[in-house]
Parts: sequence; C-alpha cells; structure tokens
Amino acid sequence: MPDLRAHRAGNMGVPHVWRFEAKIEGPHVAVVALMHGNEPCGAVALDRLLRRGLRPARGTWTLAFANPDAALGGRLFGPAGPPVRYLDRDMNRLWAGARADGAPGTSSAIFPQGREQARVAALAPLVLTADLLLDLHSMQVPSPALTLCGRSPRARDLAVRLADPGWVVADDGHADGMRLIDHPRFSAINGTGTAILMECGQHTVQTAGTQAWRGLIRFLALSETLDAATARTLLAEINAPVTPPAAPVVVDVTHLIQAETDEFTFVRPFQGLERVASAGTLLALDGKRAIETPYDDCVLVMPTRAPRRGQTTVRLGRIG
Repeated sequence: MPDLRAHRAGNMGVPHVWRFEAKIEGPHVAVVALMHGNEPCGAVALDRLLRRGLRPARGTWTLAFANPDAALGGRLFGPAGPPVRYLDRDMNRLWAGARADGAPGTSSAIFPQGREQARVAALAPLVLTADLLLDLHSMQVPSPALTLCGRSPRARDLAVRLADPGWVVADDGHADGMRLIDHPRFSAINGTGTAILMECGQHTVQTAGTQAWRGLIRFLALSETLDAATARTLLAEINAPVTPPAAPVVVDVTHLIQAETDEFTFVRPFQGLERVASAGTLLALDGKRAIETPYDDCVLVMPTRAPRRGQTTVRLGRIG
C-alpha cells in the first residue's frame, strides 16, 4: 500500500480526490481505486500516476482513492492499522441511490448509515459525471486478471477493445447491492457513460499492481486523454507491447450462486476461470444443497474463500 496520506489533500474539496483538466476538450475520464480498502493494486497505480506528474493531453481526469479510511484500518491519525475491506458496509454495494447532482461532501462526515455511505455521497457528484470510468480491484484467490462489464453493451465493447486483461466477464452484479459500474449513468440503455471494473489478480501479489498500472495506461490511451507517445513510453518501461497480443475471451455469466447457509464449502480449491467439461459436476455443498455445473464447458468466475450466508460464492458462465 502506498502512503495515502501524501494524496489526502486532493483538489476538489473531497479528501483523496484529484481532478486535472487539459486545455484541449475531450472526455471526462474517472479512475477509482480502493473501493475496498484491502485491495492495494489500484492505489499503487494512482500513486504512480500522481507522483510522476502525468496529466491529460485532452479532456479531464478524476482520480479517486475511494475508501482510504478502510485502507488505513480506520486509523485517521497516528500509525495506520491493517487494511480492511470496509469499515461499516461494502462500498461497492451502495450505489443504487447515489446522485450526481448534489454538492460534494466530506468522507469524515457523520452519516447514520455508515462511513462508506457518506463517502459514496461525497464521491457521486465527482465520478458519476464521467464519460468513461475504470474501477480497479483485486481478488481473494490467485485467479487470472479479468474485466467485469456488467450487462451494458457499451461496457462490453469498451472491455473488448481494451483487451487487457485477456478475460472479459459480462454479469448482473450482486443481489445484495449495486456496484458503481451498474449505476444507471453507466448501465442504462439511454445512459451516456461507460464503466468497467478491472480485477487485477490476488490482493497482495506484485503482478496485481503491474496489471493495474498497465491496464490504467491502456485505458487512458484508449480514451485518447493520454498522449499516445507517453503511453508507448510508459508501456515500454514495463516491457509491455503497445497493443495486447490477442483478443480477450468473453464469458457470459448465466448463474450467480449465493450461499444459503454458513456451511458453504467447495469440493476442492478453485482459483477462478476453470473450465469444467461436463454438466452435473459437483462444485460445492451448501449445507445439504449440492451445487453442480448446469451445462458442459462451464466457466467458474471469482470463487470466494470462506463465504458467508447471503454472499455471492461463485459465478458460472459460458464462453461467448
């Protein structure tokens, strides 16, 4: 985790949020890191972008460290505590009522529904106005990196054109709350924004930070807000080609498996993106309920370690 206190001041009246505008008109691009405080890869990428003094060649960048309080373990003063996913509520389940037309608030405000809800209210006017948005995350298990695009055709097209990482997953989000990328601004048929969520790898591995940085460079270059020559230089520094080597594999999620008990257990360790050849293959036991593959060549997406009742445990999908 980088030193987040170095970025606390921001320049938008909201802690840990920065905005930079070019003289040449262009799209408003938002990049969000640390939606979950224990996922440092996005913070690593934004920290590097800010420390290098990079600025948009056209358009606008809004760069937000979404939940720095959770990343600091709730320690606003003194030494930081261990990072936690959230303090009160999962921030990436709270976007259903978020509004872009309010005045930006402050993450330290007392809010009856919790600190994450207050932070969402503060961030919404800044990020829900974006034309393009990238939300950087990481995973519990050492799964290959992937991009979640929800069900928006605009987001699917963006993720496929980005092609980094090499897996794109179209899904319906979570039953227990709305993700940022599923907000109507980005997901509605008549919406004008487009948002994707990049899962960069396992939380603490160095390759997740590399994926976040490389994916961020490619995203900004694709938006044409980052100068093409600068993008080539940055990619060359990490020995990455200018364009990804292959088209991504697209998975359409058909089943979202939620735990009905606290006894949900996979029959063997799954890392994610395994392809199970035969329908009816046993994947897990949820109390007495057997979880089986519903069809041949079934892809497992983002299995959860030690899931609790009501949580999403795994998504099942087909390669499209």
